[in-house]
Amino acid sequence: MRMDTTIYFLFLSVVAGIMIPFQSAMNAQLGRVLHSAYYSTLVVFLVAVCSIGVFIVCSRQAFPSIQSLSNAPVWAYGGGIIGAAYILLIIVCAPKLGIGNVTVLVLLGQMIAALCIDHFGWLQSPVHAINWQRLLGVLMVAGGVYLVKKF
Repeated sequence: MRMDTTIYFLFLSVVAGIMIPFQSAMNAQLGRVLHSAYYSTLVVFLVAVCSIGVFIVCSRQAFPSIQSLSNAPVWAYGGGIIGAAYILLIIVCAPKLGIGNVTVLVLLGQMIAALCIDHFGWLQSPVHAINWQRLLGVLMVAGGVYLVKKF
């Protein structure tokens, strides 16, 4: 990958990270207003489906073939379940813990899961063995979680 392309994707990844606490705050507010984590999660996904539907129509994306859809492993469709559970948990936890705390705790969970996925090659991911540097990174994130939660 060329350096300018790498920088572009690094930037987009940071933007995705910036969006997460905003999403958490918005979803938590929706949960408060609707008095239901379940219905607010449903609304979030309905808005998401409508938004991506408009984008697909406007960008004239071709619908994947039935063969493509059937070639995906069954477990690959579980991302939607995980996404719904994530949104639901954020709606429940953010008002209790605060956006900052929830964000760093989510980051810690992501780091732990990512290391396991990389180390064991789960979900057909390339193997990247756990080493002391990667563990130190997770411990530093855990230290950050402690500091954000404490202060």
